[in-house]
Amino acid sequence: MPRRGTLRVHGHGGVEVALIVPFLEDLRRAYSSLFVFDSLFTEPRLTAYWAEGLYFGPFGAHSGLVYQLSRGRGLGIKELETFIPLAERLTLQRVSLSSPGEWDFIGALNPLEVIRKSLNDHHERRKDREYREAAESERLKLENERLKTQVLREKVKLAKELGATDADLAPLLNKLVHEPLRALGSHQTVGLIDTAELTPEADNDGAAS
Repeated sequence: MPRRGTLRVHGHGGVEVALIVPFLEDLRRAYSSLFVFDSLFTEPRLTAYWAEGLYFGPFGAHSGLVYQLSRGRGLGIKELETFIPLAERLTLQRVSLSSPGEWDFIGALNPLEVIRKSLNDHHERRKDREYREAAESERLKLENERLKTQVLREKVKLAKELGATDADLAPLLNKLVHEPLRALGSHQTVGLIDTAELTPEADNDGAAS
C-alpha cells in the first residue's frame, strides 16, 4: 500500500458554492491523475512498457490506458478511479472555512506531494508582476518546475533509462500531470485557495518518516 499523508490546502470562507464545487472536482481529478501516473511509472510496469520496444504491449490492466493517453485522449474521472483502490482514493477529512480557512485531504503521499509543490510554486509565481504579462512563459516555467519534484523526476528518469523518449512521455505528462494541475491552479487565480502543506502519516512506531 502506498504511503499516505494529509494535504492541508489554505483557502478562504465566504465564497460561492459555484466556486467550491469545481475546485473539489479539479482536486479530485488532479489527485486521481497523479495516482495513476505514479502507478504506471513503477519499475515493473515501466520495464514492460519500454523494454525491447514493447511500449504498447498487453501488459496488465494499464496497457489500454497507456495507449489511449498516448493518443492524446483524455479520461473521465470515473475511468481514472477504476485504477485506484477504494482505500487509496482522496478523502476529505476536515474543512474550516473562516478567513483564512483550511481544507484537509487524506490520500497517497506521492500524488499529494506533487499537488503541494505545484500549488506553492504557482502561488509564488503569482506574486510576480510579470506573471499576468507573460502567462505562456510562466506556464512553461511552472511545468518545468513540477518535473523537478523528486517524485516526478525519479519516475521520468527511470522511464528514460528504459528507453522512453520525450515524445513517448509528453502525452502522459500532459494528460496526467500538467493539464490537471493547471486546472487546479486556476482556483488560486480566482482567490479561492492559496498555499498547501503536507504531513506524512506516522509510521507504526508513531514517528513520521
